[in-house]
Amino acid sequence: MVRKLFTVVLLALAAILISIPASASLVPMSWGFPTLVQDHTLTAFENNLAESSESQSAAVSFPTSGGSFCDTGSLFGSAFPTITQSGARDDFLMSNKFMQEKQFMAFAYPYLSIGGSPVPSMGFL
Repeated sequence: MVRKLFTVVLLALAAILISIPASASLVPMSWGFPTLVQDHTLTAFENNLAESSESQSAAVSFPTSGGSFCDTGSLFGSAFPTITQSGARDDFLMSNKFMQEKQFMAFAYPYLSIGGSPVPSMGFL
């Protein structure tokens, strides 16, 4: 008896489910992405230090021995003086830089939503 009752209830449920038309509750179809926002800040500090040192020297000397043409190879002998030159240079460079960069960008695509939703523009609720 219980088995017959179970079979009858199961067939009745199947008949009810078959007679209900097919439907679906879909979320709205949406195209586009609402807004893109980017905020960028960069802060930089730069310190440079450079130092250079240069030393130069030059010397020209003529023989000072003897006074004849054969010894010195010149008619003037040792009459020319000894020439000496020297130079020195020091350079120092120091640079400090502070930089700050700010950038803001906002971009919006066209947004279209078709269909009903409990919360506007929230497709999957």
